[in-house]
Amino acid sequence: MALHRRLSPLEYAVGSGVIVVAVFAAATASYLSVQQPILTDSRVLVYPIVWSTAGVVAAVWVGRTVRVRPRPWLGVAVGVGYTLALCWLSGIVGATTGTQTSQLVLSLPGWGPIFLYDNGLVSLSIVPFKLVAYLSLGYIVAILVSAAGSARTAVLGLASCVSCAAPLLLAVAGLFGGTQATAMVASTGYDLATIVLVATFGLLVRAAQKTTAACEIPNAEGQ
Repeated sequence: MALHRRLSPLEYAVGSGVIVVAVFAAATASYLSVQQPILTDSRVLVYPIVWSTAGVVAAVWVGRTVRVRPRPWLGVAVGVGYTLALCWLSGIVGATTGTQTSQLVLSLPGWGPIFLYDNGLVSLSIVPFKLVAYLSLGYIVAILVSAAGSARTAVLGLASCVSCAAPLLLAVAGLFGGTQATAMVASTGYDLATIVLVATFGLLVRAAQKTTAACEIPNAEGQ
């Protein structure tokens, strides 16, 4: 009789990361082969992979690890607000420019396809890899607040990510100039932004470990 071993949170997280990297590698190889863009800085190929992989791995691990969530609605409220704040600070969501538009701009996988939208009330400039990272952050924060009942985790993460906002705002503008503009903008601030973002995920994962440990003590006493 075959026994099916249940995968650990770490194995789920690593597997998810491998899938993300594989998808990016295949998509990037296809894009470079078909479009043959001129790249002045190879780092533009790395940022989307690092941001997306770090976000997905951390979110999957936290989601599989923190199971006790006594305050789910508080977590959802804080998580949604936190994500919207990050999107506003990074330029993904902003005030209307006064010109209604809706278009899809092709670019390197992760950087694009970029969705630009303005309905006269609000504007969107959605760059895929940034959205993945911020949704992952919001998801993790929602889980931790649900488990701990405190917004301090969200404040910590938001304070850590504010320093990402300046280069990201420049990048949104740079993307309108194509791949060369993207590369030029990336070289001025994305290295620091990437370090800060990965460190933020690390801090939140550490917070999840502490939250899980705190929940296991009462459970053990109850048993």
